[in-house]
Amino acid sequence: MCGLTLTIQPLSATETEDSPGSSSLLDSFRSTNVQRGPDSQQTYTHIIESIDGCIIEVSLTATVLGLRGELTAQPLIGTRGVLGWNGQVFEGLEIRRDENDTRRIFEKLENGEEVEDVLRSIEGPFAFVYIDLRTDTIHYQLDPLSRRSLLIHPSEVISEPTQHFILSSSRSSLARERGLDMRALLGGEGGVLRLRDIRVSGTGDSMTMDISEAWTPQHTLHQPESSDSWTRVSPINTALPPSDIPLENPQIVEEVPRFIQQLKESVRKRVENIPNPEKGSSRVAVLFSGGIDCTFLAYLLHLCLLPEDPIDLINVSFSAAPRELKPNDKGKGKAPASPTYDVPDRISGRDAVAELREICGNREWRFVEINIPYDEARNHRQNVIDLMYPSSTEMDHSLALPLYFASRGKGTLHGSDESYHVKAKVYISGLGADEQLGGYSRHRHAFQREEWQGLINETQMDISRLPTRNLSRDDRIISSRARDARYPYLSLSFISYLSSLPIHFKCDPRLGEGKGDKILLRKAVESVGLIRASTRVKRAMQFGTRSSKLGGSGTGVKGPKAGERQVE
Repeated sequence: MCGLTLTIQPLSATETEDSPGSSSLLDSFRSTNVQRGPDSQQTYTHIIESIDGCIIEVSLTATVLGLRGELTAQPLIGTRGVLGWNGQVFEGLEIRRDENDTRRIFEKLENGEEVEDVLRSIEGPFAFVYIDLRTDTIHYQLDPLSRRSLLIHPSEVISEPTQHFILSSSRSSLARERGLDMRALLGGEGGVLRLRDIRVSGTGDSMTMDISEAWTPQHTLHQPESSDSWTRVSPINTALPPSDIPLENPQIVEEVPRFIQQLKESVRKRVENIPNPEKGSSRVAVLFSGGIDCTFLAYLLHLCLLPEDPIDLINVSFSAAPRELKPNDKGKGKAPASPTYDVPDRISGRDAVAELREICGNREWRFVEINIPYDEARNHRQNVIDLMYPSSTEMDHSLALPLYFASRGKGTLHGSDESYHVKAKVYISGLGADEQLGGYSRHRHAFQREEWQGLINETQMDISRLPTRNLSRDDRIISSRARDARYPYLSLSFISYLSSLPIHFKCDPRLGEGKGDKILLRKAVESVGLIRASTRVKRAMQFGTRSSKLGGSGTGVKGPKAGERQVE
């Protein structure tokens, strides 16, 4: 994993390659991205002459968190081009277990393969920036699901003159102070910028660039699907169920072994190449609410890791706003009520880890309780707002808060008062199960309105908008502490498998909440002995952790729709 920043700016006539212009803005981005990649930091600078004879400076900075093979500093510089790669290759491109994926991608580009062909061969999260030195062209691209963050400036009208063109994993403090708006690229979005076609006008500090004729947008989701292409999210099976399907459908039980194998393979690919941690530490952690999605992933991790590897289960809880004073036990005076952290996710988390211990007795499960007092959460509010930018609603904030403190990794082990710091750099998340398996109440409501066709439409809509939802925001939050989030339910192979199944294999609202929703997952979880976990119902993270009580007004949040209250 790494942090990337590309900046393009014109240089005045008094500036030369040996003494380039002000680098304060780039330095600000560098300091932001060092938090994402503390193991290495380098900058490559390229000076060219544009079509109108003006000098343009291109700088690419990469900070690296080594997670695969030998540590490879970036940007990688070759005779053909310069690569900045923030991602992981899990399928497609053949990479040995001890090999570095950044170097393999770089070698393919140096050997003359086209950028588009290389990226089509990759399944995994990535943000990609490449300077083609032969043609003085910038290529940038995001994976089809936005599992990595890449922000762009100018944010809206690319045809307007600008002093800077910027691509970065996150916005810097100086960019905020200068009012440089940025937006997050969406799944599959990218572009090509021909540096020599940039036109420069003005002089000195007022110099601006016109990049309208130099820039071509691209979107890999629009590429045709083929057997060797990872450029799109598979559409779901739209076949309606037969009218006489029984409530207890034996075909679902028959599908369970294949479901488990497919998901286990997705988990295995995401943990098999994690470097050995320091002695006694966990190599992987799970964002753990005790819900069915994350509990089953924890069980599959147990099957994929060595028996001696401990697994951290990270459970976050917030205390509510300070309560009014109440009489003390002796009836004299008043004392503040003690905060409680027994929120819904803490209760279900403790029960889930107890059940995991019952069926995986030889595994050391470390249930990490992260308790955040109200005042501490409020003190970190601005930092969370800065990290989640350009996401900007109270709903965004209440969802980002638990991830922010989970990524910090400071808590205690259940049953112990001693502090515990999570050392694992890889965090496993259960995101994606609800969207594909009918886990939201809106899936049930769609079925009530339009029966099976309504459920199909709602599920397809959820999957189609995965690239535009919250993954980019979550990457900015989690990676700010040098953690790498991985999503087994969002493997494009696993999505393709689930999408091929008839809708009634995945969700049967006729059976009611806690049984028919995510029915295939529930049957799988039940089959391995996690009986209590198999019946848990969906609970939104902001309510399960109580982060929804920490909004700007302290009165909760609105839904993620037009008119939603912005953070202040």
